[in-house]
Amino acid sequence: MSAHKKTKQNKKIAQKLHSNKVEGTEGEAKSDKVRHPKTANAYWTSRVSIPSGSTMYAVQIHYRGERHRFPLETADKAKAAEKCRNIYLSLVGRGWKETLLEFNPDCAPVEKSTKVSTVGELIAEVSRTVSFNPITFSTYTRCLRRIAADISGIGDQAAADEAGNPKKDRRGRIKYLSRRHSVGNELWREAVDAVSLSALTADAVNAWRVELVKAAGESPLKKKRAEVSTSSILRNARSLFIDSALEFARANLVLPDPLPFSGKLKLTKPVSTFKSKVDVLKLIATAQKELSGEPLKIFLLGMLSGLRKNEVDKLEWQAIDFRRATVDLKPTEFFKAKSEDSEEEIDLDPELLVLMRQWHKDRKGEFVIESDKAAKSNDANPQYRCEKHFQTLYAWLRKRGVTAQKPLHELRKELGAHLASEQGLFAAQAVLRHAQISTTSEYYADKKRKITGGLGTHLSPLPGNVVEVEFKAPPVASKSEGRAAQ
Repeated sequence: MSAHKKTKQNKKIAQKLHSNKVEGTEGEAKSDKVRHPKTANAYWTSRVSIPSGSTMYAVQIHYRGERHRFPLETADKAKAAEKCRNIYLSLVGRGWKETLLEFNPDCAPVEKSTKVSTVGELIAEVSRTVSFNPITFSTYTRCLRRIAADISGIGDQAAADEAGNPKKDRRGRIKYLSRRHSVGNELWREAVDAVSLSALTADAVNAWRVELVKAAGESPLKKKRAEVSTSSILRNARSLFIDSALEFARANLVLPDPLPFSGKLKLTKPVSTFKSKVDVLKLIATAQKELSGEPLKIFLLGMLSGLRKNEVDKLEWQAIDFRRATVDLKPTEFFKAKSEDSEEEIDLDPELLVLMRQWHKDRKGEFVIESDKAAKSNDANPQYRCEKHFQTLYAWLRKRGVTAQKPLHELRKELGAHLASEQGLFAAQAVLRHAQISTTSEYYADKKRKITGGLGTHLSPLPGNVVEVEFKAPPVASKSEGRAAQ
């Protein structure tokens, strides 16, 4: 074949191929080469596919830097392509948000509400995202609900009948259920949890505090107590709004700006009211004579080792190391320490260790303090196994001058005061297991010794012509003697 004919034939083949791409020809292979616009069903025919494990077509669409997969919910390829075209047209006309809502709601972005979250929503979200000590978290939530209830005027809730209407007594008065009982408390909490966090403004919180202090009366002592009490409630409630508590909870909450309790609250520090009232050496000697059994065990563990009530109640024999003379307060199935700083070893007095060896020899169970009640895991409302023994000890302590509201904790304070006087604050801090020495100094340690500068030795002695006498008040005459004198 000549070169001229060969060139002419090549031109014809090229023209034929070009016409196939533009106009299309019959047959599947040729139609694939045709360039269709995205607005045509044919464009999407080759782009749909059936995912593994499915019988329906699906497609993945990329548009303006974003990519999503759409289930097409059909086994017909033509219908699947038509649906793809509709999805693309929706993307061009309405964007991703509206398109996802219509064609793939599971992938649509969740619209965050602009309504400020409620007290209950905050508590639920913080509980879900932060691991608090159950007792600590219960204290925080109780204080927050107390403030929200007082500000919103939520008190005892009305009892309701089957139709949801308030129950009334014979005189037509509505019956209310006390929040201190289970059913009433549940209704009260539901009402408080519905309160918006926006109600906890700085003005409202300050007014709440001022009102409680005024209600305490004119007594300076009662006012001081009210200031300390409200400060404690505010301090606990504020703990639910710190950064560590809201770090993950913010994503699903709408919080007011500024946050509740974020301003200057001018909190009143509690004054150390502890003053030693007993002679601990005499108290220990008397306890050995008058106490026995479990109350004596509790007394000695509290007085000599400074154990807290829950630590005594849940103390197991496995925590006692007789060889090293220590108590290891590590978490167990039933016990969780107050804080990480409380999870420490405590040294035992040799004399106490001798008694504990005898207790161990006579033991009937796994716990140091014997009780008929079974132990329960630690939760927000701990129940004590040995409450009966605690009450027996409390009654005895009150007769011996320990009149504090928490007599066993008072023994812990007495130990702290004794250690601070005899061995210094650092020794007291170590035994009491405080994270900061300021806690030991401010709330627990009362000096047991007289402290003076010793400069009195430099005073001059009394002159020789001065006689030291004891002055006594003159006797007071009775009324009958007075009338006789007149």
